[in-house]
Amino acid sequence: MLWKLCCVILLIIQRDTESTQVIGGSRTVVQGRDVDLSCRLIETTEELKQITWQKSTREEKQNHNFMQIYPNGFTDFDAPNGLTGRVQFIGNPSENLGSIRITAVRLLDEGTFTCIFSVFPSGAYNIEIPLTVVVPPVVSVTVNVPLVIDENDVVLATCVAAGAKPQAEMRWNTGAFGSLLRTVTNSTQHVNGTTTVLSHLLGVPTRAANHEQVQCVVNQSALATEKTYNYTIDIHYPPQAVNITLNETSQTSVLCLADGNPQPNYTWSRVGQPWPGSSVRAEGDILHLLSLSSELNGLYVCEASNPYGRATGSLYVHTSSETSAACWVLLVVILYLIVAAAALVWYWWKYGQFPWRSPVPGTITALINRRTE
Repeated sequence: MLWKLCCVILLIIQRDTESTQVIGGSRTVVQGRDVDLSCRLIETTEELKQITWQKSTREEKQNHNFMQIYPNGFTDFDAPNGLTGRVQFIGNPSENLGSIRITAVRLLDEGTFTCIFSVFPSGAYNIEIPLTVVVPPVVSVTVNVPLVIDENDVVLATCVAAGAKPQAEMRWNTGAFGSLLRTVTNSTQHVNGTTTVLSHLLGVPTRAANHEQVQCVVNQSALATEKTYNYTIDIHYPPQAVNITLNETSQTSVLCLADGNPQPNYTWSRVGQPWPGSSVRAEGDILHLLSLSSELNGLYVCEASNPYGRATGSLYVHTSSETSAACWVLLVVILYLIVAAAALVWYWWKYGQFPWRSPVPGTITALINRRTE
């Protein structure tokens, strides 16, 4: 009978220990953020002696203890452990809850964390919690060298998603311009587990392609949503045909315009004659005609230039001095007519008639009499 009773007691203990377990789950965290690693011992009424945390990470491959928690809530850290100042106990021993929080997670923290509950009399129970650290990419859209008009395919833009874990996915939005372009993508894996991806946008650099808008779209699990990065294609070319027009803001100046990238510099000169002193002033692309006299007459040349070439346009200025004299004569005639009209008005007001009309009977007599008197 005693033997049978011992077997029954042993069977009950075995059933209890088989149902006792530690529960928890794997976690994924973005580098630089905080993460909670949760574990709980369930299906037991045994006395808790200690909770122990172990880790095996990229920084330290060998599994080792880094933290102990006692029933009274006191914690003890094994230093150095790579988590100093960044780990804290957030559980509750009285509830068999052994959770911890790691702040400012690094890529080197990635690995396996083990939560161990030691109870009396049955012993230790544990669970392994894998921690995955993802790293968002550092994205930039650039071009390595200045683009110049050519007839061959070149790299118009490069989208770089650097240092990402896992590897970033990229695509280009090019609109109607896309039928003339193609992409080439390659990647480089780094020893720390991150990957850098480069996506090149290739096409023929033409004037029509200059200032075209394209977008690099990046998708990766560390990003909340896919990110779009705008880029304006910049193609350099020499100045094209120069156009000289009347300046809309001033009727006494002309404007020199030429299409070029980068923006051209403008230089004015006079052909075969010295610069006409203070009568003309050049300010960049504007030529000011300050005095409309024959001194200005001549051929003026506007040269537009940038590092890739130059183009010129010309303007012939002719101002006649006779025209100016005629204006003065006309002004004098107008003034003479105004004075004569004023004299006639005064005469009529004083004598009641214009000087060329015949006097009425008695007028001259009256005048003579008046003069005789």
